[in-house]
Amino acid sequence: MARRGVMGRMIGRLLGRRPAPEELCFKDPWVGVDGGNGFGGQKLLRSQQPLGVVAASCTDLLRDVQLITRYCCIEQPYWAAFLRHYASLGVRLMHVCVQSEADEHVLRHMPTPDGLICEVHRFPASLTPAAALKTLDLQLLASRAPFTLLVDADEYLQPLRTDVSIEQLFALFPDVAQLFLPWLMHPLVDAADAQRLGFWGHIGKPLVRSNRMASIAFDHGFAVDDPQASHRQASAPVGLFGLALTHRWARSFRDCLLKTLFNRFEDAKSADCDRALALINAGELPIRLRLLAYLSLQQGYLPVLDGVAGQVEGDLEELILRQWISLEQEQVCRALFNRYRELLRSSLPQLPVYPATSLLVLAKLLPSLDALEEGQPG
Repeated sequence: MARRGVMGRMIGRLLGRRPAPEELCFKDPWVGVDGGNGFGGQKLLRSQQPLGVVAASCTDLLRDVQLITRYCCIEQPYWAAFLRHYASLGVRLMHVCVQSEADEHVLRHMPTPDGLICEVHRFPASLTPAAALKTLDLQLLASRAPFTLLVDADEYLQPLRTDVSIEQLFALFPDVAQLFLPWLMHPLVDAADAQRLGFWGHIGKPLVRSNRMASIAFDHGFAVDDPQASHRQASAPVGLFGLALTHRWARSFRDCLLKTLFNRFEDAKSADCDRALALINAGELPIRLRLLAYLSLQQGYLPVLDGVAGQVEGDLEELILRQWISLEQEQVCRALFNRYRELLRSSLPQLPVYPATSLLVLAKLLPSLDALEEGQPG
């Protein structure tokens, strides 16, 4: 017994003093937080704050939240579904950034759900979409709603529980400036994919106290009023509290094709967008479609709730697509995609595991169709 006591004391010294129960409570919401993915890499969030009495429901979950998003012409087949979804959660004000006169005209004449106001903000076409977003003057928006959510039109906030509200989450962590909502990936290739399960993504989007937002640091984070804080500081990952963003990374195969052909982003996913049609004509698959093939092969393990159907206006989708690519070229591209996905399936063990690796890194690592074909036995 004495020997065990000595050994226990030695182990105790090696491991450090056992904290008192009251010391286990979470006092610093930044400790161990990876604000970019909505979960946190080391420690779960803890708080001694009471939950409060604010009632939560799906119909008014975002009643005190305004949205910031972007619109361009290829969003039109999916836009009405996006508006309906957020209106159903209680959003009443949406700020929409555009970069062309034509897009501004379409938005100003497009019907919106009852009670939802879409304010259009026009920026120069000479800027990239990411640069344009950063120029939005948030000080003019700060007083319009208590909280502000930054999302794209293929990201649908999805409450996985109904007993905790946005107000309660911010009340739990009064020193936190913004919450991070993780991506719940649910890419669609065909309509039947809507029945598939989803899987966690590698990053998420921010929901900020409006009076603390200073600027948009980048597409996935606000700079806040503390000049010493990065976008990952003064932040809390709240995926573990049941809030997520269902990310329809593709709302259909055609959506991904449109994003490939009409692309003004400057990143690894878009590195070959200016020659995408030439690649398709030459029998090769552009990078963004390779990524869709990779994502469509990921095992689903998370339910995606009803109400995020991602409805597509198919006739409008085809009309826009025909401005960029013929039906014959589209059919060729789909055949290339199907072949690529078939060959990629057997190569997955040699590729990094998602979401441990980001899509920007995977965009550089995924092999070309030619490379996959060459690796096949004769």
